[in-house]
Amino acid sequence: MSLKVRADLEQLSRIREYAIEAATALGVVPSAFDDLRLAVDEAVTNIIIHGYDGPGDIELDLTTEGSDLIVRVRDKAPPFDLASAPAIDLSLLGERDKPGGFGVFLMQSVMDDIVHQATKTGNELTMIKLNVVGVSP
Repeated sequence: MSLKVRADLEQLSRIREYAIEAATALGVVPSAFDDLRLAVDEAVTNIIIHGYDGPGDIELDLTTEGSDLIVRVRDKAPPFDLASAPAIDLSLLGERDKPGGFGVFLMQSVMDDIVHQATKTGNELTMIKLNVVGVSP
C-alpha cells in the first residue's frame, strides 16, 4: 500500500492517518500504532525540513513479510548518510539550546531495524517492526 504526497509539513496529518489505515488493513496489531506513527512522522519531517531545498515528493509504502511490518519512505532529495546523524547524549538533554536532533534516535528506539540507502534518484529509508502482523496484541 503506497501514498505519494508533496513534501510539506501540512501533509503530516494525512501521512500519519494513512500509515495507521494501511497498517490496520495489513493486520498490524494496534499496540504497534504509536511506534509506527512516531517513526513515520520523524522520517517524513526530516525529509521535509532537511532533505529538500524546495518542492519535492515523499512516497510511503507499507508491506508485510510474515509477521513483520516493512515501512519504506522514499524521496528525491539529495542523498543522506544515516551514519552521519549525530549521536545523542541524553545526559545533556536539559542543556540543549535548540530543539530537534532526535529524529534518527527516536526511529531507532521504536523500530526493530532501520536501513537507509541512497538511490539513483534520492533516498530510501526502510524501517522494520518485528512480530506485529497477525499476532495477539
